Amino acid sequence: MEPEEYCRLILASAPQRTEETIPTMSGHGRIAAEDVIADSPIPGFATSAMDGFALDESALTSARTGAEVDVRGDIPAGARPVDITPGTAVRVMTGAQVPATAEVVVPVEYTDAERTGPAPDRIRISSWPKGARPGWNIRAVGEDTGSVDTVITAGEVINSAGVGTLAMMGRETIRVRRSLTIGLIVTGDELVTDSATSSQPFIHNSNLPMLSSAIAAAGAIPVERSCGDDPAAFRQIVDELRDSVDLIITTGGISAGAFEVVRQELGDEHSTFLRLSMRPGGPQGHGRIAGVPLLHFPGTPTGAFLSFHLFARSVIAARPLASRWRKAVYNGPEITGHSTAVSLVPGRFTAGGEIAAFDRSRLRDFAGAEVIIRVPRAPEAIRHGEVITVLDC
Repeated sequence: MEPEEYCRLILASAPQRTEETIPTMSGHGRIAAEDVIADSPIPGFATSAMDGFALDESALTSARTGAEVDVRGDIPAGARPVDITPGTAVRVMTGAQVPATAEVVVPVEYTDAERTGPAPDRIRISSWPKGARPGWNIRAVGEDTGSVDTVITAGEVINSAGVGTLAMMGRETIRVRRSLTIGLIVTGDELVTDSATSSQPFIHNSNLPMLSSAIAAAGAIPVERSCGDDPAAFRQIVDELRDSVDLIITTGGISAGAFEVVRQELGDEHSTFLRLSMRPGGPQGHGRIAGVPLLHFPGTPTGAFLSFHLFARSVIAARPLASRWRKAVYNGPEITGHSTAVSLVPGRFTAGGEIAAFDRSRLRDFAGAEVIIRVPRAPEAIRHGEVITVLDC
């Protein structure tokens, strides 16, 4: 089974997403659960785009002849506007409301006025750019956002600019998808987190911190557990987690050996195990217990890393893997695909924006990677200059 087909299969039993309302300031990185529509224009009044002088039509005509223009007023940002006495100018600051009769705002640097200090009594325009037309440096009502414009779309991730846009609209709250809580169970008697307490041959537990940080980076909440190869102890952890999490991910214990704790405990009733046409990370499993979806990843760190990015991130985002791949241009020697499986290779951007591949696919190589390259199975290959398929990692 191809990875994309498997992802469609597990998405059919993905966790149900509920919603919550949070303060706008907490919205960064969250997924919007509603379309946010502007109920008023932004800006709500005409504002100055520059520090300078607002001139009405008569003053503008006079200034173009080189004549001095009297200055009759000063409008700092946040102050109430003053009317322009016909044929004169008013000093305005960036963001200040311009008078209704203003034709243009001439930046202070185009005049003979000092840039700071009190407003001058009169100014002379020292130079005119070619683009100085009516409305020059005046931001019209609704120039940024018009009434009934959709500024945030349901389903999109809210970034810092989105938070700023919501604040600009005066929105104090936003409805978002509730973050998933994910139980993470890393299995294996050989794994230790504190080597000083082990008298047996051991392997440092890299899967727990690696996948826990990946869960958090994906916008979910990890609940960490470690377990040896005792089926009863494993089942106890599963039963403890299932009432408080939206999804359970396990690593290890899914092959065909004698101590495959996940397969032994869940295989008959709750989970299905199979081997995908992908390398690394071919062994996979999925299921459900007490209504909670289960994803079972291989115990090898590279396999677990790739499984998370291909499958867990798809489930968290509720997006099929096929829609998450994107196109890039390959820069490097030819890579021939594996004879029976899709190969997943670490890659990074070159200075020219193309993708170069690492020589090997170890975890240490993925540590320096920016993308996962999908290499189709042999006899297909990827060659220098070709468009390839990659996934952010």
